[in-house]
Amino acid sequence: MLLSQLIDQNVYANERLRGRCLGVGISLKNFSAKYLLCQAVQSETARRALTPQADFAVSVSSVSEFSENGINVSKLRPVFPKNCAKIFLPRPIYSYEGAFLGQAIDLELSSYVATRLFTDRNEIIPISSISAFSDAVILRKEQAYPLGQRIPAHVVSNFCDKNEPIVTKSVLKMAIAKKKLIRFTMSLSPFRQDLEIHSKS
Repeated sequence: MLLSQLIDQNVYANERLRGRCLGVGISLKNFSAKYLLCQAVQSETARRALTPQADFAVSVSSVSEFSENGINVSKLRPVFPKNCAKIFLPRPIYSYEGAFLGQAIDLELSSYVATRLFTDRNEIIPISSISAFSDAVILRKEQAYPLGQRIPAHVVSNFCDKNEPIVTKSVLKMAIAKKKLIRFTMSLSPFRQDLEIHSKS
């Protein structure tokens, strides 16, 4: 699913139109979508279009159905998003050093987990490369590959002796000792994503 498929969708509760979806709140810990950020029906459309700002948020867990008619929630119990990045599109993207890298135009959500950001320059940015997401997207400082890369959960269980969230020198030494360095490296970004892209084409 893409974020663009949710944006501007009507939000219904008890068969009543309550507003429309403007964006999502993404957990800063595991990148999962926790909230739908919504605009109330009575809001001033022109003002919101220029500066998206949610009037209320509902938990993703309350969503009962996504359909072509809109988003149905089982209960409209507004919540205050905590510890999350509020993601609205489009947004300018800057490197750690301040270089402009284009506009973020879409976000991939796989089982409600943010995985990749798409830009207007036909580039794909892993969500783990993002340091901040507010009025602009700020990328993390680049590190020597693959140090600092986030390790996907299924890769941790296959290659690591303990729960390691990112690639460190000790993780690489562990992979070398197990004679699995190449397999381990190829399971990380950017190779893993490149393989996914080619397999779809």
